[in-house]
Amino acid sequence: MIDAASPLKTSGITIWTEGDVLVLKYGVLYYGFLGTKRVPAANITALNWREPGDWLAGFLEISILGEQPPSPMASPNVQNQNRLKYERADQPKFVALKEWIEARMAKPQGGQPAASSIADELGKLAALLRDGVITQDEFDQQKAKLLA
Repeated sequence: MIDAASPLKTSGITIWTEGDVLVLKYGVLYYGFLGTKRVPAANITALNWREPGDWLAGFLEISILGEQPPSPMASPNVQNQNRLKYERADQPKFVALKEWIEARMAKPQGGQPAASSIADELGKLAALLRDGVITQDEFDQQKAKLLA
C-alpha cells in the first residue's frame, strides 16, 4: 500500500494514494510551484510503462482526462510532470503502483450503440414500407443485406 505514511519518492515528486485518488506532490526545486495534484484513478485514461535498463531509468507515465498539455516554453520537468521516473531498485514499488492504477482506471466506453436484433431491423423496414417511405425493391434490398 502506497499511502501518506509510506510514499514513493522520485526525482522531485512524492507519490501516495488516498482511497481511489492518486496524489502527486511536486518539489519546488524540480517543478517550480506546481503544488500537489490529486487525480481520481477513474480519470487516468492511459499508462505508458518502460522497464529500467542498465543505463536508463524506467518510467510510469500517466495520461489524465481533460488535462491540457503544458506550454512548449515550460521547462522539460514541467512538460513531463506526469512521467514518474524510477530506478531498478524501486521497480517492485512502481509495479505495485501501476497495478493499483490499472485496477481502478475507467474502462473504455464502447463507441457503438447496442446492436439491435435482425428481427427489430426487419420490423422497422416493414413499418417504413407500410408507411410508403420506401419501395418494395428498397425493402427487399435492405432485407437481403440484413439476412446475409
